[in-house]
Amino acid sequence: MEFQFQSNIAEWTRDLEDIYKRQIPFATAQALNDTVEDIRDHHRTILPVIFDRPTRYTMNSLRVLKADQRRDLVAGVYFKESNRNGSHYLMPQVEGGGRPRKRFEYWLIQRGIMASNEYAVPASGLKLDAYGNVSAGVITSILSQLAAGPDAFQWETARSKKRAGSSRSRYFVPQQGSSLRRGIWRRKGKNAIEPVFIFVTGVTYRARYAFHEISMSRAQEWFPRNFELRLLAGIEDQRRYRISRGLSAPPSGWSM
Repeated sequence: MEFQFQSNIAEWTRDLEDIYKRQIPFATAQALNDTVEDIRDHHRTILPVIFDRPTRYTMNSLRVLKADQRRDLVAGVYFKESNRNGSHYLMPQVEGGGRPRKRFEYWLIQRGIMASNEYAVPASGLKLDAYGNVSAGVITSILSQLAAGPDAFQWETARSKKRAGSSRSRYFVPQQGSSLRRGIWRRKGKNAIEPVFIFVTGVTYRARYAFHEISMSRAQEWFPRNFELRLLAGIEDQRRYRISRGLSAPPSGWSM
C-alpha cells in the first residue's frame, strides 16, 4: 500500500542563488522525512476516532520509510506486514472486501472442523477483552479441546479433561444434522449451552479508513512548509561555513 504526490521544487527554487542550490537535495530528503513522520503521528491521533479502542499493536503498526539524498528521494508511510500472505489486517478497513483469515481459522480448517470457505465470527456467548478482541487463553482452550492446535502435546486428553473437572468451559462443534447453527459452542454446566463462534461463508468489510486520502492531504499541506524550513536552515549552514573559510556568502533573498 503506497501513495504518491508531486511537488514543484524546480519552480520553488528557480530564483535561488546558484551557490546555495547544492542544498536542495539534502533539504528535500529532510523535508520528506519530516513529512512522513508527521503523517504517521497524525494517523495515530485519528485511529482511536475511527476504531473502537484500538490495541497498542494497532496504534504502533505504522512505519516510515525515510529518504536518503545519497540514494534516492523516496519516503513513505506503510503498515508493517503481519500475516502469511503479506497483507495487513487493517487493509480491508482501508480498501473494503474480505478480511484476512486468522491463524486459528487455518488450524480449524486443517483439522476439518471448519470448511475451507468458512470464517469464524464471534457469537453472543464469547466474552471479549477491553479492546474488543478474543483473548489468547480462550483461543488456546478451544484449539486444545477440539484437538486443532499446532502443538499436539497441548491437545486436551481424557486425563486432563477429568482433572479439570466440570468447572472448565467445554467447547464443542455440533454434529452434522444438528439443529444448532454451525460453529463452536460452549457447554455451561449440565444443561446450558451458548455459541462462542459462528461459521459463515464470508466476512466483508466496508472501507471506512481513508488512509490514502488522509496521507495525501497531509503531505500536500506539510511538505512545502517542511521544505522551506529545511532549505532556509541549509542555506544558513552553508553561509556560516563559507564565512568561516573566508569565502563569499551573501545573504539569500530566497523564499517560497
